[in-house]
Amino acid sequence: MAAPARRLPLVAALALLLPACGSTPLNRPPEASAPPFVFRSLDLRQQDLLGRPTWSLISPEARYDMRRRVALAETPRGMIFRNGKPAYRLSATSGTVLNDGEVVLLEGRVRVEQLGANPMLIRAERARWFPERKLMEIDRRPEALDASNRLTADRASFNLDSNRLSLRDRPRLQHWNRRFEPFRDVDRGLPEVVLRVREADWYPLNGTLQTRGPVLARRRVPGRTEKQPRQILTATSLDGNTTTQEYWLRAPVRFQDAAEATDLQARDVRLDLRERRATSDSPFQGSRRELRVRGRSFLVQEDQKWVTIPEGCQLFQTGDALQARQCRWNWGTQAVEADGGVELRRQAHQQISRGEFLRGRLGPAGEITLTSPGGRVFSRFQVPQRPGPPRLSRPRPAAEPIRL
Repeated sequence: MAAPARRLPLVAALALLLPACGSTPLNRPPEASAPPFVFRSLDLRQQDLLGRPTWSLISPEARYDMRRRVALAETPRGMIFRNGKPAYRLSATSGTVLNDGEVVLLEGRVRVEQLGANPMLIRAERARWFPERKLMEIDRRPEALDASNRLTADRASFNLDSNRLSLRDRPRLQHWNRRFEPFRDVDRGLPEVVLRVREADWYPLNGTLQTRGPVLARRRVPGRTEKQPRQILTATSLDGNTTTQEYWLRAPVRFQDAAEATDLQARDVRLDLRERRATSDSPFQGSRRELRVRGRSFLVQEDQKWVTIPEGCQLFQTGDALQARQCRWNWGTQAVEADGGVELRRQAHQQISRGEFLRGRLGPAGEITLTSPGGRVFSRFQVPQRPGPPRLSRPRPAAEPIRL
C-alpha cells in the first residue's frame, strides 16, 4: 500500500528565504493585520516516500499572507513528475497558492506542456490545479494542441494521473494534414476537418479519443474555394486515435457532398486519415449524380479515386443495371471492373449480357460499355420487327373474249 506523499509546508519553504524579506517589528500587536511578506523568490517541492519528486513550483517574486495561508506568485513555473521523471511543464502569468499548496490557481497565459514522444500543449486563461488529487480544472478558453489536431471546449478537466483530458460544453476537434510543433505559436491556417460532438475524452499520451454524439464533421476539400460547400459527415458517435489517425464512426453514418451530388448511407465506418481510406463491412447504399450503388461492404481510396465493393455489388445508371460478386469504380476516369457472375441489363432493347470478368466505362450519357478481355460475353436482346415491303398481288388473268 502506497504511503501518503510528503510535502514541505509552504511556511517552512518560505522561511528558508526570510533573509531576503523585509523585517517586521517584534512589538507589533498579534491581532494587528500584518502586511504580507514579500519574497524575492518562491520554491515549493513535493516528494514521495522514495524521495522522488512529484511536483515543483517556483516564482521569482511572491507575497505570502501567513494568517490566510495564501501566497501570490508572479510568473510561476512548475514541473509535474511521473515516477520521478518530468512529465509536464507548466507556466502562467500569475498564481495563487492556497493552504500551503492544496490548491494552486493559475491565471493569464496558462500553459501545460506534455513532454516525451507525443508532445501536447494545453492553453487557457485560468486553471485550478489540485496537486494532491492530480487534477486540473480549466474553465476559460481551454484548448489542447498536438502535431495535427486542436481540441477546444467551454470547460475541461485534465487528470494528470490517468492522462485524460475531458472536454465538456460544446467540444470541437480541428484536424490538419500538415504537422506542426505544438509548443510554438504558429498560424496553422484553416483546418481540413472540423468535428463537433456532445462530449469528448482524449488521452494525449497514447492518442485515444472517445466521444459521445451526435457527431457532425465538415471537411474542406483541398483545391476547392471557400465559397464551395464542405463535405458533411454525421454519425452517432466516434472513437479513434489521434496519433495513428484512425477513427470508427458508429451507425447510422451518412456522408454528403453537395458539390459532387454525392450521398452515402452506411452502418459502422472506419476512417484512416493517413492512408485516406474509408471502409465498412456492413450493407450500404449511395449515389453520385446519375449513378446509384449498393453493396454489402465497401472500400474507398481517395488518393486513387477508387471505390471497391468486394461483395454484393450493384450499380444502376440511367436505366442500366450491373451486378456482380465484386466490382470497382473509379470516379475520376469512370472505369468499371466487375468480377464473378457479372450481369448487365440494359433498358434499351431489353438487353441482358453475362460474363465472369468484364471491364468497361461509364459514358457521358450514362451508358455502360463493357468488354471481356480473353473471355466471352453472352448477350440476349430483342430486335423490333421492321415492317416489310408491301406484298405485290398476283395479276388476275384477263378474261377471254367472247367468241361467236
